[in-house]
Amino acid sequence: MLSAFKAYLSSFRFLKKHGLTWFLWFPLIITLLVFFGGFTLTAWATEIFSSLLNDLLKDASWLPEWAGFINGVVYWVLWIILRILLYFVFAFIGGSIILLMMSPILTWLSERVGQELGDEIVDFSFAQFIRDLTRAAGLALTNGFYQLLLAILCVGIGFIPVIGLAAPFILFGVNAYFYGYNFVDYALERKQLSVRQSRLFVWKNKFSSLSLGAPFALWNLIPFIGPMTSGFIAVFATVVGTIEVERITKKLQHEG
Repeated sequence: MLSAFKAYLSSFRFLKKHGLTWFLWFPLIITLLVFFGGFTLTAWATEIFSSLLNDLLKDASWLPEWAGFINGVVYWVLWIILRILLYFVFAFIGGSIILLMMSPILTWLSERVGQELGDEIVDFSFAQFIRDLTRAAGLALTNGFYQLLLAILCVGIGFIPVIGLAAPFILFGVNAYFYGYNFVDYALERKQLSVRQSRLFVWKNKFSSLSLGAPFALWNLIPFIGPMTSGFIAVFATVVGTIEVERITKKLQHEG
């Protein structure tokens, strides 16, 4: 894992060396959109519920003097509850949401990194871009689904005496593997590997994937701040993942 952290740090130097640091503006913009979008959504929901309650209280002729007070209390209770729910949503799946939204950006970044590494880049095709984008988004959703199922399984294991002590470590490993898978796949899809071929590639190089995703998974454990800033870490991870794919494929070509 230590080597992975060093690779993340060196990825910033890679971005700076090749004039690609402007990619860091994208996670900032997306993070702000997600953050303010979440608060706007909760504010809208609070207003809707409060308005519905106010309409109900108007018909309650037996408490005209208390209607305003009750509506005010319920409004602020809803305001607090919805923002607590928003916090937990961001804390647990905020990273996945931002990662999904950044799929087209990370696909583009992987292409630019591959280009700087001397990889042959095919001419731009809008149809191919849409296919790659759909593939990346679909894979992120599929992996997120598997992560959720395995997370539920780990929670169940956690209730088993003695064995349950290993559940948090297993869950961390699962998350690290799938995160690493996502970052590696941006380069694999550019090489026209099918989803099945991509899965086989990642499984054969599972320890590389695990090591690559571990810093990202660890960062997401930081309450609220981690998931909300995970877009920046995803940029570094994509650089590292692309470099790793290029290293492995060149090694295979040399051996072949």
